Amino acid sequence: MRNLKKEMLAYSKTNEFEKAGEIKRQIFALQHINDVALLKQENFSRPTLRIEAYDIAHMGGENIVGVMTVVSDGEVNKNEYRKFKIKTQKNANDTGALKEVLERRLAHTEWTFPNLIVVDGGVAQINVAKKILTRFNLVTPIASVLKDERHKPKAIMGDERFGLKYKKEILLANSEAHRFAITYHKKMRNKNFLP
Repeated sequence: MRNLKKEMLAYSKTNEFEKAGEIKRQIFALQHINDVALLKQENFSRPTLRIEAYDIAHMGGENIVGVMTVVSDGEVNKNEYRKFKIKTQKNANDTGALKEVLERRLAHTEWTFPNLIVVDGGVAQINVAKKILTRFNLVTPIASVLKDERHKPKAIMGDERFGLKYKKEILLANSEAHRFAITYHKKMRNKNFLP
């Protein structure tokens, strides 16, 4: 770039404006390439916060389903939502169903791994998630959303750093998981009610 600028000045001094203009265009092109490279570098150096939320839905242990929803940088990513028809549980065992969902999800090493896992429930759900992550040799922070009797969020448990910093994103991922699980469960129930 420095050499080109020197050359351009030299051509300008000798009134060779056509040649100077040619070099000016080259300089502009190089600056543009440099700007684009810097922008790409900026995008790569800022990691995406990927939150995966899990929820289980059933009615008295019937038609048990599990789901995974994804929130990336505060935006829902519906293309990456996943449904799981529970195969190993025959009764209302939410932690057993969560265990199955997490095992099946983590077996998909081709899927992008999350920076944070959000489960619906309390200590039991957090412990199940921790146990599965340990078995898969993964260290991923876990948060859980505790609900009141009207099923409204009342507290975020688990990894406090994430719970405090990303409260809005955690609650969004959790409410999406709940909505998605209920919708999938209703669909399964209606399908199984058909004669």
